[in-house]
Amino acid sequence: MTRRYGKDADIARNGKLEERRRLAAAMTTKPEILYYMAKDGDPDVRRALAANPATPAQADALLAKDGDEHVRASLGAKIAQMMPDLTDKQKIKVRKWAADTLEDMARDRAARVRRVLADTLKEMTQAPPAVIRQLARDTDAMVANPVIEFSPVLTDRDLATIIAEGANTARLKAMARRRNVSQTVSDAIVKTGDVEATAELLKNPGAEISEGTLDTIADRAENAPELHEPLVARPGLSAKAARRLAEYVADNLIDTLLARKDLPPDLAEQVRAVVMRRLDQVDAAMPDAAAEDTGAAGGGAPEPEPERLTRDEALELAQGMNRKGQLTEGVIYDAIGRKDRNMAMAALAVLSDTRMAAVVKAFATNSAKGIVALVWEAGCSPKLAVDLQQSLGNVPPVEIIRPSTGAAYGLSEAEMSWQLDFLRDMA
Repeated sequence: MTRRYGKDADIARNGKLEERRRLAAAMTTKPEILYYMAKDGDPDVRRALAANPATPAQADALLAKDGDEHVRASLGAKIAQMMPDLTDKQKIKVRKWAADTLEDMARDRAARVRRVLADTLKEMTQAPPAVIRQLARDTDAMVANPVIEFSPVLTDRDLATIIAEGANTARLKAMARRRNVSQTVSDAIVKTGDVEATAELLKNPGAEISEGTLDTIADRAENAPELHEPLVARPGLSAKAARRLAEYVADNLIDTLLARKDLPPDLAEQVRAVVMRRLDQVDAAMPDAAAEDTGAAGGGAPEPEPERLTRDEALELAQGMNRKGQLTEGVIYDAIGRKDRNMAMAALAVLSDTRMAAVVKAFATNSAKGIVALVWEAGCSPKLAVDLQQSLGNVPPVEIIRPSTGAAYGLSEAEMSWQLDFLRDMA
């Protein structure tokens, strides 16, 4: 044993770099030799020493003030990992020294040290609260945000203080993503008015959001499109919030809202009533769906429109052609070529056995799903569904529903049936 000790002492004093590094990392190296090596001139040796659980506290105390940030970072990670294993049988001063050392490191001038410490402690249930609070207030986002998002040590009071101190969007979003967010914290996040953080909160199933706060969000969200989808999908919507959403969200989100399983039948009817009122307003603003915007981009008098049938005339013609077996997909394509919305809609209404008013509403609201469902019910081709969306449906290019390998029309039959029921109910 003495011979081994003498050899290790000689390596500590005169050994090559790799020999000293291995000696500093070995759990079997004597404490007094490890303490001696805390003053080794090479940072790689001191870094190995800092990461070694067998290194005595006296050596760790020296390494905590080491001039190399990598050495300090390694020590911080080691001490943080040791904290949960410290038992009541161990001396109080050992636990206190470890906590005090970590608290000092949480203020270290090197961001690397603080980042390593934050990454190591962020999910520990026994991390020192003072250290966690310090890291959560760090000016470096890579230090603070992971702790804010994951640390179970932070209390509602800690989180409220962070918000009150003026947390930026990134920190509020991290807070909104926590595994569990209380109503108190949710309310505080929403009160900041930060839209991105509120959206994260709505998406988080672990966030408790009171009915009153959801109503507040629904009232504010009309001019914040990023809140529409997470609001529509959020469980626990009140009748007031659901009705409010129906007043302004996009057509595809109305479908999602009405398809919710937790929406009581009476509330679903109320939402439908709001949607129908919206569509009536659209019709009032567009008394004739055949009207098209014309004229040059810079203004000027519109070009004269070609003579077209009224809706009633178009419907009568389509019904007559159908009785004679002359109403085909080609008739709709001919109407597309002439930009005759009334004739195209009338033919689609007759072929799909749907009231004209329902077809008009699908086109007036640029409903991609509604148009696809009508074409499917009419027995026409998926290509016609795409062409109608592009031409007379005024559906934005990114929202056009196209055929896919799993669905010939781009929607399942269940989805198209639901769309038809929805359109027919509204009409």
